This record gives sequence, C-alpha cells and structure tokens, in this order.
Amino acid sequence: MHPPVCSVSGGDIFDCIQRGDIELCIQFVQNDRSLLKQKGWGGFTPLHYAALHGNRSMVDLFLSNGADPNVTCDAGQTAFHFACRQGNIFIMYQMMRYGADLRLIDLQRKTSLHHAVTGGSIVTVHYLWETGMFRFSDTDMHQVTPLHLAASTGNTEVVRYLLRDQRCAVDAVDQQGATALHVAAERGAVEVCWTLLQRTGCGMLYQKNHSGLTPLDLCKQGKTFRHQQLTKLLSRYINEPIHHKPRESHVLYYWTLFFPTLSGAAILLIAAMLGGYGGLSCSLLFPWLARNIFTQYHRMTTYQRLPNPIYLGTLIAGLFHSLLCFYGKIMPNILNKYSSH
Repeated sequence: MHPPVCSVSGGDIFDCIQRGDIELCIQFVQNDRSLLKQKGWGGFTPLHYAALHGNRSMVDLFLSNGADPNVTCDAGQTAFHFACRQGNIFIMYQMMRYGADLRLIDLQRKTSLHHAVTGGSIVTVHYLWETGMFRFSDTDMHQVTPLHLAASTGNTEVVRYLLRDQRCAVDAVDQQGATALHVAAERGAVEVCWTLLQRTGCGMLYQKNHSGLTPLDLCKQGKTFRHQQLTKLLSRYINEPIHHKPRESHVLYYWTLFFPTLSGAAILLIAAMLGGYGGLSCSLLFPWLARNIFTQYHRMTTYQRLPNPIYLGTLIAGLFHSLLCFYGKIMPNILNKYSSH
C-alpha cells in the first residue's frame, strides 16, 4: 500500500498533474519537497506523470526541486523512459541535464531506445543513437529487437529508418523464432510487410518460427480486412524465387495523377457533343469529379502506401484546361474579331 500523499484543496499532487495545474503543483512542492519521492498508481512518481503528459513546465519544476529522474516505477521504467516513448526531445534533454542515466533498463530489459521505437518518433530514436550509448542490435529479455517493435506497431517510417544502412538485422529472431516479418504478418501490417519484402526478398516468406509457422500461416489466422489483403499479397509472392525482390508498380500512381485531367477533358468533350445540354451535363459531372478527388487521403490505399498525387493532378488539370481554353478558344476569337476590322 502506497503512503498517503499530502494534499491541499483541489486534490493531491497527482490530480494537479493530471489537470495540468502548474500553480497548485508549485504550491505542493514549496510546502513539501518530499512529495516528489512519493509514488502513486503503478509506482509512478510526480515526474513520471509529468513526463507521461509531456508537460515541460512541470518536468522543469520537479527536476529543479530535486526530483530524481532515475527512480523506477513498478515495471522498472524511469521517467526518462516515458519521455522517450512520448518522443519529447526537450524533456529528455532536461532530464539528461539533471543526471538521467541512459543505461538503465526496465524489468523486461528494454532500453530507452526500445521505448523510443515503440513511441514511433524517428527524431527521438536518432537522438538517442547519436549519444553513442545504444546499439540497434540490443534486445530485451525476449530477444526482441527494435525492428520487431517497429513491426509490431506498424510504423513503416521507423521500419525504413531501422533498415537503412543495415542498422538492424532484418533476419534477427526473437525468443519464439519470429522475424520482424512474422510479427508484422501476425498483426496484419501490410505496409511493413511490403517494405520488408522489398528489402530482403521473398526468401523470408519460407522462414518458420519455433511453432513451425511461416508469416503467411500467421497472417491467415487473422480475421480483419487487412489480414485478408495481406494474405493475398503474401500468397502472390511466396511462389516467387527466394531472391526475388518485389518492385513498386507505378501504373496506379500515374493513373491517379492524370485522372483529373483526363476526366475533366472527357466531361468537356461530352458537353461539347451535347450542344445545348452541355451546361446541364457539366453541372452533374463536375460535382461527381470533385467528390472523387476531395474524398481521397494523402496516401494511396494500396499496400505500397505511395503518396497520393490526386491533388497535384488537380492542379495540373486546372492549368492544362485553362491554357487549352485560353489558346484554343479565347485567343482565336479575339484574333478573329480584330482581323475582321
């Protein structure tokens, strides 16, 4: 049972941190600095909570009044681990100034780098790597590498970062014999699997974990749409040679890029053919075109997750049709008018 925490009107110090009430926190600390050593739920200190909420002012307040950044919670995690997971470089830097020990690991033997990868911030991961105190080959008690963690969260950008310059061994296995591809396939992470296959080739599809299951076997156990989509992808490439590396198809990309131009041209052509009914056809078809364009996301929905060029295509279409109308219709009429005089 945790010791009682002194309070004033408005609750205890943990309530104040949750509400972001910096003034009341200052009052607590001024009255009794020993509160900074108190632990609440899960063994969290006030500094843990402040780091968890990413509250820079409170972190600075607690550190400047003697809070220890190396105190661990019940899971063996320090407030610095929390800051790494939140991706807050400022708080991490502040804690390092006040003596945070970057070498501390939690009860699962996860390092600060593991927590940063779990949080998904490439900037934070690179910041820790530049300290020279971490290796991308570091594993926890279950032999899980940073690449396994990135694959489990489905963070494609972090996976690409870890694969760059061979920072992480793509064929590393955990305690269950699973590679990062096994982990991603089990979670239905289509984009991560595609990225791993592009980097390593189709040979990893044949690798089995200690239970004798391939990535495709694990994927088939999932019931979501993403698992179904990934099953089709893996089934397609499992019959390829082991050294074959899938390549991105840009057909759909360029079709999407030129879709506004071609569709706009088709609508104008239909309007010209209908004569007097052309205005009516434009009033019906252009809203349909706009709906198709402006309901799309910034990335394409295929497993390649390429940047969606639809809005660039809309700009190109606007410029193209404007120039076409100007030089093909307006300018000839003006020239004919002046030539007739």
